[in-house]
Amino acid sequence: MGRPQAFGTINFCKLTVEPRITDRIEIEKGNSNNHVEISGFKLDNRLTIINIYNNPSSSLDLLKETLLEVKDYIDESENILILGDFNHELKLGSPLESFMLQSFGTRLFSPRESTTNARTVIDGVFGRIEDYNVEFFIYESYASHHKPLVIRVHEL
Repeated sequence: MGRPQAFGTINFCKLTVEPRITDRIEIEKGNSNNHVEISGFKLDNRLTIINIYNNPSSSLDLLKETLLEVKDYIDESENILILGDFNHELKLGSPLESFMLQSFGTRLFSPRESTTNARTVIDGVFGRIEDYNVEFFIYESYASHHKPLVIRVHEL
């Protein structure tokens, strides 16, 4: 028996948040060794939050192909946050950053410090936000290889 494998992401939404969840998004592509999972929700059709888990074996092409399916759920003008474990290095000018800007008009809010114990920045946040103030920070975790990202969204 080997070490148990765990992967994935999680979204939390404060129960007393005034806008209510009005729609859910679930997309999965690939197979057990090479897959991308997307989950998300809309808050009163004013803000869409999309969470990504990209398996480390997945190609950038599969990630891009799966992300493009998100466009079926969103308007080009709505506020959107796309976040999670991309398993591709996130930095300004990277192929993924350029794709996200061209495809969704989002900018990279990714942290400047590593998000894993291996000193990589593969977890991050992209956003197209006009009506909200977004802040995030890295939470130090001793139970995971990844450092969780905590994101707070406040209306302006």
